[in-house]
Parts: sequence; structure tokens; C-alpha cells
Amino acid sequence: MSDQPAGHPVPFVWQVRARNYRSIADCDVGLGGLTVLLGFNASGKSNFLDVLRFVADALETSVVRAVASRGGLETLLHRSPAGMSESFAVRLGLSLRLPGYGEPVAARYGFEIGADPAGEAPLLVRGEFGTVELPGGTVELPLAVPGRSSRLRLPASAVEEDAPQAVLESALRAMRFYDLDSAVLREVDEQPPRHAYLGPAGEHLGPVLGALSGDALGKERFDAYLSALVPGALGIQERREGRYSTVQARFRAGNGAGEEVFLREALSEGTLRAAGTLAALLQPPSADRSLVAVEEPETALHPAGVSALYEALDDAAAHIQVIVTSQSPDLLDSEYASIDHIRAVANVGGVTQVGPVDAAGRAIVDKGLMSLAELHRSGQLRPEVEDRGR
Repeated sequence: MSDQPAGHPVPFVWQVRARNYRSIADCDVGLGGLTVLLGFNASGKSNFLDVLRFVADALETSVVRAVASRGGLETLLHRSPAGMSESFAVRLGLSLRLPGYGEPVAARYGFEIGADPAGEAPLLVRGEFGTVELPGGTVELPLAVPGRSSRLRLPASAVEEDAPQAVLESALRAMRFYDLDSAVLREVDEQPPRHAYLGPAGEHLGPVLGALSGDALGKERFDAYLSALVPGALGIQERREGRYSTVQARFRAGNGAGEEVFLREALSEGTLRAAGTLAALLQPPSADRSLVAVEEPETALHPAGVSALYEALDDAAAHIQVIVTSQSPDLLDSEYASIDHIRAVANVGGVTQVGPVDAAGRAIVDKGLMSLAELHRSGQLRPEVEDRGR
């Protein structure tokens, strides 16, 4: 990892604990540099990923706005046969690179959000905590909730830019989440921002590709992966027309001689989504990112290219933490696929369970009875879930 960016260690988030969040009753999941949340449709993969997204949104805007954008507190609180929970809680294990310390340090951050029993506020922050493990001992951050509050203390707690809580907040806000939309990827940017980074649905793809073109080796790497993902593709780049920015792609000519240029209107959904996924993974260092998460990156890709996607994910994870959701066995048909990357996700009785592949599945793969892809296709890829007395 010596060539990873100095700003954020890999992995940045190494543990996610969540209680009573949407379909998640209780989970405690370790994450690595590359994590593939693998499960069938409606298993709860997006709900697990939204735990992290909620933290970033709540710090970027406010708890009230983050809850409201998800339909209100009642849509987030877990429901069981016993009724709806009164609150949800999130606890994260993190690695931070603090000024003045050569090695990353461990940190923890979390909070509990619940309804106001008095009915006077839309919600209350029932607790918030943060700790940093420094060589001299554990430092507890000043985040105790003062009385009744609907605000998190972390954004306002730092008095100095290099203070641990300021570094912690900045790193949590630098988590990037992508649910790519081909219509957005195809859009034209009018007067694009000078230092654009890829938006959550794929906004600013053209300017990001333009920024990448300044790094010859980086752009060559980008185009090589695109060629592996999209049959016949040679590359994709920004197309500037005055103050407008969009994209165009180069393909091998149909007669096998030379190449053809296709403008954005003629590009397939698969080509655009492949370019968007690669841009999310490989965009310039100026786009500060502690973690990159992409929902269903294999969507609309040609089956022949899906296995090549795993190599791109694994490559990117050497430099930045990567999390993807997927339900595709084809993604696992790659020499780079590892059972240690997989966090299996299953819906059991309406409750999401998340964990490493269980012992039975590991034994099947270790003995060579099935590949990872075959294990998933057969429906035998299940999470190992700790018994919490439920």
C-alpha cells in the first residue's frame, strides 16, 4: 500500500455496526480494501450501504435533512413483529491519517437517532461519541449531546483544522456513493465546474474525463479497462464545444480497419455505465475521496466484460477503499475474485443479515466443489451471522 494516497488509509472504514436501521435489526460487519456486498434482489444490500451514506449526508447537511430525504424517521426505523423500534444506531470503526503521525490511527464514531417522546421535535440525537487511538492512549472527542438536540456535535466541535475531530469529519464527508444513471451520464454540462468530480448519478462525466486526460498513464489505464468491459471500445474522452462539455467514444471500425467516433447520443447504456464506474474508481486525486461505493456496477454490461470489471475493482482498491453491491454471479467469474472480499447479504424473515461467507460455503469453495460464481448461482452463498441471542 505504499503507493496509496497520503490522505486516507485503505480501508478507511473497517467496521460497520448498525441497529434498527431499515431492514437491519442488528449487524456487525468487517470491511476490507475491496468489499463486494453480494445478494439477490431485495436482500438489503442498499440498506446496508445506506448506513454509510446516511452518516456522510448527516454530516454534509444535517440529521433532520438526511432523515427527511429518506421519507422521514418512520421509514428508517426497523419494524419487527413486536412493533417499530424507537431509535436506530450506527457505530463505525475507522482508520485516520492525522497530521504529525506517521502511521494511520484507529478511530471510532457513532450516534443514535430516535423519536422525540415529547413530540416537540421531528427527532432527537440521543447520543454521539467519537474516540481516537493515539500512541499515548485513547482520546475521547468532545461530542456529548448537550440536553435535547437534533444536531450532531461533530461538525461544530473542532476549533483547529488539524484537530482529530476535524480530520474525522472531513474523512467521513469524503465518502462517495454512486447509483449511476445512463441519462445523467449522457447529459451535456454547460459551463462545467473547473474542478469537477463525478456526481452520485454520474454528473460531470465529461469534465472528469477531461481532467483524467492530463495524466497520460492514468487515462491509458482507464481506456484499457473500458476496452475489456465494452467489446470493440478503444477509449472515451471529453468532447468540448465552446462552453459545453460532453463525451464521445472511439470504437474499432466495423470493417476492422481504423476506428469510428460515436457521440454521446449514439453510446449504449453499457458503454456509459462502464465509463461512469471507471470514472468513479479512477478519477483524479483532486477529487478527495476516502471511500467509493458503487451500486450494481455490472448493470447493462456485456456478459463477456463483467468478469473484467472485478480486475478494475481490485486494482482501484490498492489506492482507495471500494465497496460495490451486486447480485451477478458473472462478476465472480474472475481470477481476481476472492471469497475474502465477499460479504453475503440475505433477507431472512424480512430481516437483513450481512456477513462473510458461511463455513459451509467456504468449505465448498476450498475443496474445489464449486467456484464462487457457481456457489452464488446455486443459492448456497450465505452469510455467517453471529448469534446475538435472537
